This record gives sequence, structure tokens and C-alpha cells, in this order.
Amino acid sequence: MDNLTATRSLCNAIANTFYPDNATIEFALFNEGIDAKAEATPKDPMIFRVAARLVIGYVENSRSENGVSTSVMSEEALKQSLSIWCGHYGLNADEVLSDYMRVIEDGTHLW
Repeated sequence: MDNLTATRSLCNAIANTFYPDNATIEFALFNEGIDAKAEATPKDPMIFRVAARLVIGYVENSRSENGVSTSVMSEEALKQSLSIWCGHYGLNADEVLSDYMRVIEDGTHLW
């Protein structure tokens, strides 16, 4: 499995309604210096961080575009899912997600 597939699969595992396109994942991986086509490493914390940012961006974007589809997880369910996956990856959820779980001050006030 390559890093692209691993990231896409993890995004879907965290939020089962999220199927990011390849170009978006490739760009996010590129920004972290990760080769999208390289062999994935099991439980790679950098892949998790990329996937977490993509999922949170997806949910925030869907909320700011006239509401979240009922198929998108609630904020609490998403936080719980991210925390569970942090544990699965052996990461401290408070440490890894603290920047992502703050209130966004751009007018949406949803996080």
C-alpha cells in the first residue's frame, strides 16, 4: 500500500462519508514532505496528522457551505473518532489535535 492509499483509507476510516480526491491528498502529503507513491509504513504518525487535517477541513468546509449533510459526523462524534484513532496510532490526542480542535475565529465558530 502506498502513502496515497493509506491516507485516503484512513480519512474514510475516521469519517466514513469522506472520500478525498487523489490530488488533494497528494498535495497534503507533498506539503509534509511525504512521497505519495512511496510504500506506506503501518501506523505512521505523519500520515495520521495529514488525514486528521483533511477530515477536519472537510467537515468545516461542509458546515460553512450551508450546513453539514446528516451523513457527516457531529462535532463530538468526529472528536471522539479522532481521539480513538490517535490512541490506535499511539499518539496523545490532546497533544496531536489541540491545534485542530480550537474554535475557528473566522466567523463560523464551529470548532
